[in-house]
Amino acid sequence: MGRNIYIAYLLWFFLSAFSAHRIYCGKFLSGVMQLTLFWIGSATTIFLIGYIFLGFWLIWWLIDAFLLHSWVVKINEINALQHSISDIKNLENIEKLYELYKSGAINYEEYLRQKDIILKNI
Repeated sequence: MGRNIYIAYLLWFFLSAFSAHRIYCGKFLSGVMQLTLFWIGSATTIFLIGYIFLGFWLIWWLIDAFLLHSWVVKINEINALQHSISDIKNLENIEKLYELYKSGAINYEEYLRQKDIILKNI
């Protein structure tokens, strides 16, 4: 299942304090780092040093707005490639099954049953 660009930007805008957009795009480590930076900055604003953390977080958050589209496109391309590889493997398995049928190793009913099992996994 691919990622939706609109969901990614909604997460970026509304749940950025939780780094939901980074986690949604599979960037777990940097998401946790961004999350920590925001909450440490929020907790230490009373000491005025927190504004420095929040300033870094804000710059990082704005940069993410420009990078988010490319992350979603990359994830969707990887998912499509994995799906096509899976389809190729299923096709190869059906060809091997057909060779078994042609050689007489399995009967026609067994061939159809096994082919249906392979096709249901697609």
